[in-house]
Amino acid sequence: MTRLALIVQDALDQLEWQDEITVDEAAGTSQLKTLVNLEDQSCTVYIDTHEASDSISVYLYLPFCVMTAHYPEACMLVNAINTDARHGHLEIVAESGRIRLVVSADVEGANPTGLFVVRMLQGGEALLSHWIGALAAVAISGHPAAAVLAEMTTPTAVDEPGAEGVEGATPAPVAIPAAARTLH
Repeated sequence: MTRLALIVQDALDQLEWQDEITVDEAAGTSQLKTLVNLEDQSCTVYIDTHEASDSISVYLYLPFCVMTAHYPEACMLVNAINTDARHGHLEIVAESGRIRLVVSADVEGANPTGLFVVRMLQGGEALLSHWIGALAAVAISGHPAAAVLAEMTTPTAVDEPGAEGVEGATPAPVAIPAAARTLH
């Protein structure tokens, strides 16, 4: 198993996932494919590594595609989300209209651990948990991006300082793989 594939395996062990990593020793690459449930939606996850470029990439694919008629609005929403995203970026795959979040890292000269990959997954899960409903509203239902953004950025009681633990506050999202595993 390659050095980076071992790091991904460490992440799987920490998450207690039983998925298998496909390793191509000659090419110096590895890939993991699995499913997670995110906000009651089944999303596909790929974790790719490439030894030559010292890179680890996590791809989280949403379970729906952008309808052709809604593509301009979806692009506006994706661009707005990407402007504020701290880790990773959203893309609309041109050939299929699928929306994916890409979280990648160049680890040259670093000594990442499995926890690093777990944090990549958790960061992606947090971003998508927040925006999945808005993305579906625009991509599938055709709601205007500006209206969805305005609704998403309106402060609520949960957003106010000290609101954590307040009765009625929205709990932190949890991504659950198909076999009921979590990212926490």
